[in-house]
Amino acid sequence: MTDATTTRDRILAVATDLFTRRGYDAVSIRDIVAAANVNLGAVTYHFGSKQALYHAAIESITEPFARRVAALAAAPGTPLDRIEAIVRGALAHLLDNPGPPIVLLRELSNDRPLPPPLAALMRRNLGVVSAIIAEGQRDGTIRQGDPALLAVTVMSQPFFIRAARRVVSVALGVDPGAADQQTRITEHVIESVRRSIAYTPRVVS
Repeated sequence: MTDATTTRDRILAVATDLFTRRGYDAVSIRDIVAAANVNLGAVTYHFGSKQALYHAAIESITEPFARRVAALAAAPGTPLDRIEAIVRGALAHLLDNPGPPIVLLRELSNDRPLPPPLAALMRRNLGVVSAIIAEGQRDGTIRQGDPALLAVTVMSQPFFIRAARRVVSVALGVDPGAADQQTRITEHVIESVRRSIAYTPRVVS
């Protein structure tokens, strides 16, 4: 690893941590260079601007999530089985890596356009899930409806559980991050997702 790569990686790691914990507006370039122990010009040299560094930080926390979703979507199985695998994988990833939901909620709370890497993550993941849903609609295992909106229903559940972790903990006394509760929460979410999208034949009396 070269010195330049080491410096760039250190800046990115520090910036990702600071931006995730404090938000874009509350972090200055001087905060980043002080924590990374680099000179002020290093950020400009490696990233060009604070905004470009912020986008790189978002990409660094969203790309692993997108890759995981894509890998689960490409695995063998019925459409419903692959949706279930994606939801399980998303829950596990977001509980271990809280960055994506934290950044998303913070960005949704302001009036700025979503940063391109975050918008790309949402389009990519929702596109993958909506394609599987459309496949299930064609084979009759998933109910009819707008695949894109059904994909939002599917993916919002793991994001909400992680984003609302403190709410769930205070209101219900359940910590989504506790190992003994994760199975209970995961199975509940899976059942909710299946019931919301699976095709159920109408019973005619």
